[in-house]
Parts: sequence; C-alpha cells; structure tokens
Amino acid sequence: MNIRNYFHNNFKIILGVTVVLLSLVACGGTRQGAINSDKQDLIWPLPPEPPRIRYEKSVHSELDVGRERSLSRRIYEMIFGRAPLRALKKPTAVHTDNSGRVLVADTGWRKVLVFDFDNKSLDVLGKSGSGRLLNPLGVTTDPTGRIYVTDAGGSRVMIYDSEGKYLFAFGGKEEFVRPSGIAVNLEGKKIYVVDTWAHQIKVFDCNSRKHLFSIGKKGKKTNELNEGVLDQAWNRGSEEGEFRFPTQIAIGPDGKLYIVDTLNFRVQIFSGTGEFINSFGEVGNFPGTFYRPKGIALDSDGNIYVSDAAFSNIQIFTPDGKLLLHFGSFGSGLADLRLPAGLYINPQDQMFVVDQFNNRIKVYQYLGGKPGELLTEKERR
Repeated sequence: MNIRNYFHNNFKIILGVTVVLLSLVACGGTRQGAINSDKQDLIWPLPPEPPRIRYEKSVHSELDVGRERSLSRRIYEMIFGRAPLRALKKPTAVHTDNSGRVLVADTGWRKVLVFDFDNKSLDVLGKSGSGRLLNPLGVTTDPTGRIYVTDAGGSRVMIYDSEGKYLFAFGGKEEFVRPSGIAVNLEGKKIYVVDTWAHQIKVFDCNSRKHLFSIGKKGKKTNELNEGVLDQAWNRGSEEGEFRFPTQIAIGPDGKLYIVDTLNFRVQIFSGTGEFINSFGEVGNFPGTFYRPKGIALDSDGNIYVSDAAFSNIQIFTPDGKLLLHFGSFGSGLADLRLPAGLYINPQDQMFVVDQFNNRIKVYQYLGGKPGELLTEKERR
C-alpha cells in the first residue's frame, strides 16, 4: 500500500488524533497560564512592613529565555518526546553584562552559559580550542564588554570578547593555586582575583595583565610541603587583612573591595589599593552570624548582601555591618534556596542568586528604601 492510499484509508483516524493533540496542546498552554496567574508575589519583609525585596523569576534552562516552540514542534514532542534541554547542572557564579545577558559559571558543564533574553538564545562559552574551560568558578565583565572567567582547572584567568571569542589567558600554576571569585573595577583598569587556596586577593593591570600587588599574608616557603599545601600552611590567618579560604569579591561604587573570608566567617572591606578598612561577622547559627558565607553583592544604597550555603539564605547588612533583613530557607520551592553560592546585583538593583543544588538562578528586585528595621538581639537569636 502506498502512502497516498494509506492516508486515504485512514483519514478519519489521522484527523481524530490530530484534533486530540491540538486540544491537549491548547489545554497545556491554558493550564500553564493558570499556574502563572495564580502565583502570588513573594516579598520580604512581610506585611505590615513595606516590601523591600521581591522575587521575580528563576532561570534554569533554554526554555527560560523566552523562545516559543511552534505548534508543529509541540505536537512532535508529544508524540516522540522532548529532546534533552540545555540546562544548568551545577552553577557556582553569576554575572550580567551591559546588554542584560546572564552569564553563569557552571562546574557541571565546565563551561559558562550565556542566557540572552533579548535574542531568546542560550550560548555556551569555552567549548573548544585555546579558549576551552576546565573548571570555571567565577565570571565577570569589564566596561568594554570583555568577559573574564576564573578557570580553577587551569589555574588561570580566561578572557573573551563580548561575542565569546577567546582572546588570551594569564596566570598559570606559578601565579594561582585555585582562582575563584573575580571582579573588574568600574574604571576597567584593575582585575581582582580571589585565589582561595592561596588565601590572597591578587590584583592585575587590565591592559598588560601584569601582577600589581596582593592582599593577604605572604608566608615563607619550605621544601617539606608541596606548593598547594605550602600556601595553605603559610599564607592563611585570622588577623585584620588576612584570609582563610576567601571565595567571592564585590566592588562598591566608591571602589571599596568587599571580600567573603569564608572560613574566618566574616566580610572584610578594603580600599581599591588594598588597605584594610573594616570587617564584620562571626561564626554562629543565628541571623547576623555566618557558617558558610559564599557570595557577596551591594545594592544602590550600599547595603551588603551575603549568601550563606549552610543557612540557605541571604542576609542583608548596613554598610557598617548591622543586620537589616534575612530571607530564604532550605528547600526547592519558589521562596527556598539550597546551598546558595554566587551573588550579583546589577545597576537596576536586580539581584541574581546562584541556587546551586536547585540548579537555577533566582532573580529578585530590590525595591529601595530601608530593607527592614534592625533586628534586636532577642530577634537575632
């Protein structure tokens, strides 16, 4: 039997199946719309206090950039199944560029994923050739749009143009032990790299990539230990200006450096040239203290945001380190976080949080004003 005769003899069956599929697709779209319309706003603090933080959305896969599937594609997927989605696996750091693209360093992919909402596309950075990434832990951009990625697997910093073309790299095992957090100052002149296992912040010139200076104790070397353990043994400390496994860095509008000193359970603040200014934080299990601080960012009012992987929350502090507000708890719901890591706040006061074990980036909006009344000692405990 040829194809023409087959369709002629089975026309009613084919027509019926098509109608059913179209109905299912339509119902699916309606049902999704109902779910979205029923989603209530998530805000912090709760009424009657005026809201200061509002949950906006989550970013997980290529579906979240807004690309719509055609009707024929949806019917095909209902019959044969959907092709595997490109989605976050184990994100660790997040940043947005001047075009609004969301750049995510993902150690599961061993790449940087670029979510482009304007063009409704998802690109992958660092796939092959000289620009291939091994284990990206941090990502940022400079005022010209260049993309900087700390690649712990190669003990280096990789630099790409705004279109993702590899330009050059610097560092190597003689310079870095395990580079993680990274930031470029607003003038685009200095690159600040957090070398976690060296317990230092290393500063480079943007144009020449020449090492300028380091922040943190520089100890002596001994022939009895290998290089990695050497730096851990000799460089770490707990005094002012010393670090114990720092992770992330943020730069304020005044050029000050805000660094998460993870295993000293504090945030340290420096001038852009490395002079110690202040610190706040201590180890504890109640709001205002830290247990596994990871990411850090600042909003337009100078409030300091710190993610804590152990608490699965975000804490907000005044510029002098007093707790204003905390939100989030362990879980997979819209209001929940699981081991949050990197943080970034863009010039529009949108906050991007790496919700690591939920494999997503959560987006919040800072609404301005004072985030909440300072908590009393009783409320903190």
